[in-house]
Amino acid sequence: MIPKVTLNRQDMHAAYVMGTDTVAVCKLMGFQPREEIMGGKNRSEQNIEGYKAEFAVARYLNIDPPIMSWVTDYGADLWYGDTAIDVKCSVKDELIFDKFSSFKADAAILCVVRDSNVVELRGWICQRDFEKQAIDHDYGYGPRKIVPCEDLRMMDQFPDWASQNNLKI
Repeated sequence: MIPKVTLNRQDMHAAYVMGTDTVAVCKLMGFQPREEIMGGKNRSEQNIEGYKAEFAVARYLNIDPPIMSWVTDYGADLWYGDTAIDVKCSVKDELIFDKFSSFKADAAILCVVRDSNVVELRGWICQRDFEKQAIDHDYGYGPRKIVPCEDLRMMDQFPDWASQNNLKI
């Protein structure tokens, strides 16, 4: 079963502010946001959806919500104990990284925003398994590493895996 998280108004507002502020601050600092188009959305809209996904994962796992990062989060959006999580939001049913070295967290969780405030948590994968299973795919702006949604683990398996992962640190 794919979990669906309905965000409250406070989470929606925070996602909007964080998403638009990230782009505005990056532009003020002279950093040009990536212009790759995700489902016809501009960079601010993509960031807002990304923050919505992060809030949804935080609510689902009952962990601290995302924090604002001006330039980069160094690959960790959220923390489940000592397990770093990279939350990915996509219009495709694929977990996508530019390259293997872009996957810096212990695990990645794929989300899809279905309605403005409803986020589906499609599944997750650990870094090691991503490197074993990923294939190359080019969407028109260079090859990316992808794992199809059907090859991701179900969300209800994440807490047990993360608890075991925490013991290794």
